[in-house]
Amino acid sequence: MDKEWLVTSPKTARTDRPASQDRQDVIIIGAGPAGLSMALGLRGTGLRVTVIEKLAESAITDPDFDGREIALSHRSIEILDDLGAWPRIGDSDKSVLRSAKVINGRSDACLHFDANAVGADKLGYLVSNQAIRKSLHQELAASSDVTLLCEAEVTKIDTGPRGASVTLASGETLRSDLLIAADTRFSFARRTVGISASMHDFGRTMIVSRMAFERPHHQIAWECFVPGGAIAVLPLNDGEASLVMTYTPDEAARHMAMDKEAYAQHAARRLDQRFGKMKPLSRRYSYPLVATYANRFVDQGFALVGDAAVGMHPVTAHGFNLGVQSTQSLSKTIRDACRAGRPIAAMRGLQKYERQHRALSGPLYFGTNALAELYGREDTVSNLLRKALFDTGRSLSPVRKMIMGRLTQTSSQKAKLTAPLIRKERSSYE
Repeated sequence: MDKEWLVTSPKTARTDRPASQDRQDVIIIGAGPAGLSMALGLRGTGLRVTVIEKLAESAITDPDFDGREIALSHRSIEILDDLGAWPRIGDSDKSVLRSAKVINGRSDACLHFDANAVGADKLGYLVSNQAIRKSLHQELAASSDVTLLCEAEVTKIDTGPRGASVTLASGETLRSDLLIAADTRFSFARRTVGISASMHDFGRTMIVSRMAFERPHHQIAWECFVPGGAIAVLPLNDGEASLVMTYTPDEAARHMAMDKEAYAQHAARRLDQRFGKMKPLSRRYSYPLVATYANRFVDQGFALVGDAAVGMHPVTAHGFNLGVQSTQSLSKTIRDACRAGRPIAAMRGLQKYERQHRALSGPLYFGTNALAELYGREDTVSNLLRKALFDTGRSLSPVRKMIMGRLTQTSSQKAKLTAPLIRKERSSYE
């Protein structure tokens, strides 16, 4: 890690605006993983940073399990480590993802993505969204230079060349030089500022649940494109797995109404008993499959990160990884401005962030959407195209290696990505 990022002088980090109780340098809306990562990425700059969250602090301190398991690339793990969050996640909550296999239809043939092909011993780790959120909050709570304001709902936003202001439901108004939205793919802040977004509704709903498998999964993830929808098997520790199955909304409603045992039997049948019997370990959670892509990532005194900028379809597991990389990229932009004595909300810097994140996210977003649409159809042309794509991937190792490089984002690719964040000095509790 580059040592020059260890310290940033507060004298160059502060803006020249007068300090006041309601005046912040940066306000972040949303205390999800993107919002908390963004705040942690600005520690040590001397900037006054406030995170606004409408939920109670207990929901941030000890978030509920929501069924989602996040496939973290090597690069995302490095970022979480730099932020101090990765060491706070227990080993039992980290499930190694050794390789991935893709099945097209009911064929026994599969497309195998092995991390060894790009010199890695694993694709990454699977960690629950709950564990990631909890670790980020724990790290934030140990910091003295970020304020978390919970049970505070934003009702009005104004942005412009002189900065931004947010009005809360309580009537209180806070002002800042830069306002950052990290409030989900259906961002209230984005809409209020007037930034449009392309939205792709796949007309499908995914159901996620934890299962115990009778047969071992060997830490291999499976993506099965079978009649009736896609199925993903995400391997967890101790023979457990997260099972993700997609349905039409009506079908999803029927399957959500099943009892646990009936649903487990149904899941085993859909997977052709590949893993034997299944035992349900959690309740089921359903999520509509809707992808979003903001038509602009920045405006005067305003920027988008995480799902507020790009909300991905989960089929390629890029959503969280793109989100945390957006916060890293914007953090570096702000830090560069601080070190050079420039305004942190200068459009030139914000537009640089936008160009970087659009170049990274655009091909992934539109490519993923096209792939998801192709595998969601059952007509003859789509079947032929799927087979051709599948056969190409199986026969051409350069294609697999290219995809593997995207999946793992191994250390050798650091130079091609945005520069690293500050590594905070480790404290005794880490």
